[in-house]
Amino acid sequence: MSSRLATLAIALAAAGSALGQQSESTTIDAQKIEGVSDLEVSARGAAEIRRGEVSVFGEFLRYNREFGELEGTGGVRLQSGVDRFFGPTLEYNTLEDTGTFDSPGFLLQRERPARGAAERMEFLGPNHYRLFNARFTTCQPGQDDWFLEATQLELDYEVDEGKANHPRLRFFDHTIIAAPYATFPLENRRRSGLLTPYYSQTSTRGLEFGIPYYWNIAPERDATFTPVYMVRRGFQLKNHFRYLERPYAGELRYEYLPHDPVFGATRTGLSWQHLQTFRPGLTANVDYNKVSDDRYFVDLASQVKQVSVGNLPQDAYVTRTGSLPAAGTYSTQVRVQKFQTLQDPLAPIVPPYHRVPQLNATASYNDLAGRFDTSLPGEYVRFVHPTMVEGSRSSFNPVLSMPRIAPGWFVTPKTGLRYAGYQLDQSTAGEPNNPSVAVPWASLDSGLVFERSTSLSGRSLTQTLEPRLFYVYAPYHNQDHIPVFDTALADFNYPQLFTENRFVGGDRFGDANQATLAVTTRFLQADGQELLRGTLGQRFYFRNERVALAEGSTLRVARESDVLASIGGRLQQRLTFDATTQYNPYDHRVERYSIGMRYAPQVAKVFNASYRFQRDLLRQLDLSGQWPVAAGWYAVGRYNYSFFDRRLLEGLAGAEYNAGCWVFRFVVQRLQAASQVTSTALIFQLEFTGVGQIGTAEAVQLLRRDVPGYSVINRVDPALAPPSARSQLPFEQVF
Repeated sequence: MSSRLATLAIALAAAGSALGQQSESTTIDAQKIEGVSDLEVSARGAAEIRRGEVSVFGEFLRYNREFGELEGTGGVRLQSGVDRFFGPTLEYNTLEDTGTFDSPGFLLQRERPARGAAERMEFLGPNHYRLFNARFTTCQPGQDDWFLEATQLELDYEVDEGKANHPRLRFFDHTIIAAPYATFPLENRRRSGLLTPYYSQTSTRGLEFGIPYYWNIAPERDATFTPVYMVRRGFQLKNHFRYLERPYAGELRYEYLPHDPVFGATRTGLSWQHLQTFRPGLTANVDYNKVSDDRYFVDLASQVKQVSVGNLPQDAYVTRTGSLPAAGTYSTQVRVQKFQTLQDPLAPIVPPYHRVPQLNATASYNDLAGRFDTSLPGEYVRFVHPTMVEGSRSSFNPVLSMPRIAPGWFVTPKTGLRYAGYQLDQSTAGEPNNPSVAVPWASLDSGLVFERSTSLSGRSLTQTLEPRLFYVYAPYHNQDHIPVFDTALADFNYPQLFTENRFVGGDRFGDANQATLAVTTRFLQADGQELLRGTLGQRFYFRNERVALAEGSTLRVARESDVLASIGGRLQQRLTFDATTQYNPYDHRVERYSIGMRYAPQVAKVFNASYRFQRDLLRQLDLSGQWPVAAGWYAVGRYNYSFFDRRLLEGLAGAEYNAGCWVFRFVVQRLQAASQVTSTALIFQLEFTGVGQIGTAEAVQLLRRDVPGYSVINRVDPALAPPSARSQLPFEQVF
């Protein structure tokens, strides 16, 4: 019988015997086939047996169809799904996906392709393999940079876990890690076990070494425990617990240093963020952070949250939102907010007031009677401070507006009342204990939008011209007897030109009789994307201001504000820029300006540059980037220098190398940790794709924070990897 007829006969026999039950057909192709098709068949000469996702090639194959047993000799190759194995002899059960392979090589073309060899291999079921005296790597054929060697290696892709007995990680024929036992993830699923050790070198902590242990508690909970040894500071334990349930989610970090020989005391750090949903429209949030001492962040690396240099939030609030009759909405909130203020003796700061408690409520109606929008916000706050005047404030700020919007124009008249009443525990001599103030105000916001077709560098564009007029009136009411709990003068910028109050906070409402004139022009592409934008704005005052933030504050007497101008856009698809300036027309000088640009022609190729200037306060240059410098090599760096202080605020320089199956990162960082304290850190990371990493654990997070637009150079998704790191195929499709 010819091989082609034999193949057909076996397939038909298998299909016929499966009548009435579910079964997969088996086909056999070879130069010579002998045996009984329903029982056992031998195939010689370029033999091939296919059953489902399993295909076996060899010089000689014997197949027992009744028991699903298959034997092969003479250059046997087995393909099971995306996995391929090849060696001299094979015993395999096609019904159970079990068997053994002598001296096999293997190629596993998963999300992370891998290959290797072993003295013997056992098939333990679908996607489950055990190898003896094995070598495993994710490097491509012909690139033997690193191998994981083990006396026994178990790869279970069903649970995404690899287990190794007596593993040794060899890098360029040098053993860099050895252990009696190890586990590692095969894809991207979470798995309990020891993570690869890390270490770093800094001037404040010395050599730092840690071994994280990851505990996959449940699909919605996990924890990481990291014992750390610092040569200068001693032993520390870092804990990170995460949880995610349907009604709540959050994370808890706790750091404990029993004794710091340099500081001379126990040191702790705590950070807890929590979000709770009781039911739709009713939520609670907690953001609590605390450290043991003022120098905690200067001396120790930490992930405790800071809202500013020196202030740690300790905040909790419950919010409820809902609907009112006649299409209205409401929002209420109960809040307790405190801060832990960390003082630098050479640069002390005034701690902010605590809010214990703060109660907010707002009711809003839009399109009322088809014409009006209205809102009524109210607030009660109790302010507490260790050294300054304490008291409570009740405020109400009803607002009524009548917006009119049409194609090409808009106008919005608005009126409101700002009321604040106080109950002070102790006031300044001669001042009332229960001061109050009520300030009515009115504003009118209006604008036009003109469009015309134009072209720029041969591209068809739409240019807009958008003039805008904003007028505010608020009468003068003496507020010198009102304390200042949470209020400051607003920064003078473009959005602030179109606000009714020049203060932020609830303790002051500035008198005003002023108008803002501004004009914006945009160049829009056919898809609506903004190509170029320019804005010019100035405020005109019709009377001198009289309400000051505090006694001795400078009041404006000029009739015109400084001029604000900005221009920005995308000169090319890869180049964006933005420049703003504040010009003083009376002194004929620039008071403040900033200019920034980003050039990002492709993934892992970005350069950022910015310069900021503020007269008598700030002159700062900030350069950062990531750029390929040779095949596989990338330079990374940041240079943030203050000309005003004549010192480097942060400097970072380093290099990355992507070899495909491993990545090396080395970075030197110098940071101004306090007014007279600098910290220098040496950071390195050696990452073996699909196995783990050694070195500084948070090297990538540091680069992402310091280099805007930074890209990880060994992304799993080829579309997100640098062009130089993209392979045409996972591995060459040959044996």
